[in-house]
Amino acid sequence: MALQRRTIQKLLREDFAGTRPLVVDPAEREKLGADIKGRLERFEGVDTKDYGYVRDEEKPRLVCSFSIIDSEAYYYYGARNSFRLLLDDAGRLTLQQTYSGDAALVSDLDEIVRFVRHCKQRLERHKALRAKRGKVRELLAQAILAHVRKLAKEERFDFMSETDAQKLNLFVKLSDEHAVVLHIPFKEFKQFLPQLRSAIVTLRQLYQGGIRFQIVSQRGLPSRKSWVTHQSL
Repeated sequence: MALQRRTIQKLLREDFAGTRPLVVDPAEREKLGADIKGRLERFEGVDTKDYGYVRDEEKPRLVCSFSIIDSEAYYYYGARNSFRLLLDDAGRLTLQQTYSGDAALVSDLDEIVRFVRHCKQRLERHKALRAKRGKVRELLAQAILAHVRKLAKEERFDFMSETDAQKLNLFVKLSDEHAVVLHIPFKEFKQFLPQLRSAIVTLRQLYQGGIRFQIVSQRGLPSRKSWVTHQSL
């Protein structure tokens, strides 16, 4: 997962003083771009290839672009933070995040290297935190499924499960055609487990009795109907 915008903004403030901006001769633009890319290519997980659309008016001011990549993320755009180095109207070297436009004036090329290093450190920290949370979820899922297996054996039902970041989804077989899914949040699983047996037994009994049910949101209610309240009866 890419770094969030507020993290990038914080690093831009901390790593770029902006007190003595580096003024670049336009004739040196390409040479400077090659120099910066050479410094950044030493980092694993930094892509210095040029991607994306550049407006015609920006092309003469573009020095180079690069992306910092989270190698564990699933999606291309959600896995990278992309940046461009541009010359502003006064010829000052500016680092700009591609999508948000957040920017900082560059006083020294070492600031760019330091910024990239700090971004990489933040990504590694996030990666370690994800791994820790994943291990905790795995342990919680094992505890829930141990309880479910005991219930399944005693109440004689088939089930399957899957997990996401917040919950375990328990699918209980009602027939060859239908199943019911129960969402068990990891944070509240201790409160849910004592109710699980009665919930599964009741749902299976209702189904076997021919009752079909569905939980709908407010959007799923009939638009031209109103509630019959118990107070009005």
